[in-house]
Amino acid sequence: MVELIEWPTDFLRWTYGRLFIKNTSRSAGVAMNGVRQIIAPKTQVWNLSITIPVDGDETRIKQFEALVSEMDGQYNVANVPIVDRYRYGVDVAPWQYPFDDGQWFDDGTGYSDGTGGTQPLVTSAPASAGDTSLYVDLTNPVRPSMRVGDTFSRSGFLYRVVARNNAGWMKLKPALRADIPAGATLITNPPRFYCRFASDEEGARGRDAISFGESITLNLVEAFDRSFT
Repeated sequence: MVELIEWPTDFLRWTYGRLFIKNTSRSAGVAMNGVRQIIAPKTQVWNLSITIPVDGDETRIKQFEALVSEMDGQYNVANVPIVDRYRYGVDVAPWQYPFDDGQWFDDGTGYSDGTGGTQPLVTSAPASAGDTSLYVDLTNPVRPSMRVGDTFSRSGFLYRVVARNNAGWMKLKPALRADIPAGATLITNPPRFYCRFASDEEGARGRDAISFGESITLNLVEAFDRSFT
């Protein structure tokens, strides 16, 4: 059975990352009226390309080789943190504390010293697989909504916010891969993405390059497996 291999956040010190949603639209040519016909089955798959520097650290080199070996080419699934300096993290929504009696300030916010991590975003209503929007609770304490362009994950599936309002509504791409119940915590700092090597050669190139002290670029694609040993 497929294994889920966790890639540590502190290991992936990316120098370059390319994250995009690959669409499967096709052109059927130009119609008789001169209009170009586009067929869009609306299937979308995340693609990730990351470049990892090699700094000559023996432990990191061996760790990388071990991770590549565990992947078994395209077979196993990597649990990869999406490292993003602009993520919805502690700089945007720091953890807040109420008064000793459990009350908040008059504006609904609380104390914050930046040491408690990120205030979690929790869904306020259930959503079903295939939905393109989601509602989150922005109260108790009052916290910022996710911004347009922010990403989050749930159960290893990755989503990007493409529209939102100040009441907790968010429009997403891609559509939800699975049901999300009310009261579910969204993973934002960092999001965790389940993916696999784009080819069996991804790791082989990395192992060849690493012995020469070169940076390593790996290409990964979204994985839909959710049953692991």
